[in-house]
Amino acid sequence: MGAGIKLVIGLIIFLLGLYWYMPNTIVTSIFGRTAFQSFLTVFQGLFGLVLIVLGLIVAWIEYEDIKWSRKGKKK
Repeated sequence: MGAGIKLVIGLIIFLLGLYWYMPNTIVTSIFGRTAFQSFLTVFQGLFGLVLIVLGLIVAWIEYEDIKWSRKGKKK
């Protein structure tokens, strides 16, 4: 498959994604609420978990950095 065809397919998928979040689409009639409202609900539910994971990753990286600096001072 050529690069041009992949580009066109990517643009079509992008436009479908935009259409998904537009109000008054078929998504609203099927689920009774807009996809954007559903996205906001999921985002609100996951935001705290993302902060917890991000905080643990930063703390872990800094802990490893402290361990490496202590090893360097011993030598």
